[in-house]
Order: sequence, then structure tokens, then C-alpha cells
Amino acid sequence: MGTSWTTIRVGCRMSMEDSGASLTSTPRFAFGICSGTSNLFMDATTTHWMGAVSGATGWVRATASSVVYYNLNDGISNPLYLSKRIGGTLTVGTLLLGGSCGVPDCTVAARQCLFLDITKGSPNFTCKIFQNSTPSVVDVTLATYLSQLPLTTPTITGHSQGSGITIAIDEATNGYFNAVNVAWDRTSPAIEISDIAVVKLA
Repeated sequence: MGTSWTTIRVGCRMSMEDSGASLTSTPRFAFGICSGTSNLFMDATTTHWMGAVSGATGWVRATASSVVYYNLNDGISNPLYLSKRIGGTLTVGTLLLGGSCGVPDCTVAARQCLFLDITKGSPNFTCKIFQNSTPSVVDVTLATYLSQLPLTTPTITGHSQGSGITIAIDEATNGYFNAVNVAWDRTSPAIEISDIAVVKLA
């Protein structure tokens, strides 16, 4: 995606497998941007990465309208934090949006969206998230996803947008962001990314 942007949105539609139980031992999901396509978030060392990271010690398996879904929190409203990783150090910053963030079972057509807006600053980058906050049986269609992706204020049933959160970033020292990096530290259950795109907003 290059580096000549002021504000971008990284957006996806996602769901996941149902393992039949809640997840323990701090499941780690990361959704963001990085410098280069090697030394990524889950590697032993990371060149330069920033984005949203799950921080809960466990993900609760629950149901809504007979659909199984995972909450990216353990009952204490802490789904995703604005964070960065440089080398072997992960710096977990501020909560992007409180409350629930549900990821439905991929065997049911109930895919949900996750958008991360990133605006460059010096030294602080400002980010805000748009995420599922009310798990439901309503599938976000590809048409809805694509139509809402470039809008300044997207509107999708069951989703909410957080306010701007800042984090100090030094691209000149640590590497310029030019790629997307999504990471998940489990082989089971697998997370399914149905679609992913980057929109240059400014």
C-alpha cells in the first residue's frame, strides 16, 4: 500500500471455527500494519508493527439467537487495545472500544466486520476502531462491507465505532509502514478472514 498516505482504513469481514469451549491462556489476535513482509507480529522479532491487539486472558464462547460466537474478552470488557511491537517488545496501549466484540462461528453465515482507521501524526498516530458489538445472526454481506468501507462514519447493524486513541510512533527510526499484518496465535480454532482491504481516506 506504500507510505504516501495520511489516513487509511484496514477492514475485513471475519468469523472463526467453533472449538466447543471458551478459550484460555490469553488468545492473541493482532490486526494492523507493519514495515515490510518479513519479521511480522508473531515472529521472534518484529521490524515494526502497530494496530489492535486482543488483551483478555480468555475468550468466552457464547450464543446469541442460536449462533455460537466468541467474545474477545473474559467478561471484563477489554477486547482490543491499540498497541505496537518493535523487536521482541509488545507495548500494549489504550483500549480502543469497551464492551463486547463478537466473532461468530464460520459454519453459519454471520460474518462481522472489523475496521481500523489509522491517521499519521508526529509523534502520535491516532487510531479508531469499528467493530461488532452485538453478535447476531445477521451476516454482513460483501456488498455492505464494500459500500461501508470507504465511508467516514460507517453504519452496520450491530457494530460500533470508537473514538480516536493515540500512540507514539517513530517510522523513521523503526521502519515505515507499508503492509498489512493479521496474526493469530492458535492453530485451532482457526480464524477465517473472508475479505480484507485497505482504503486510503486521506
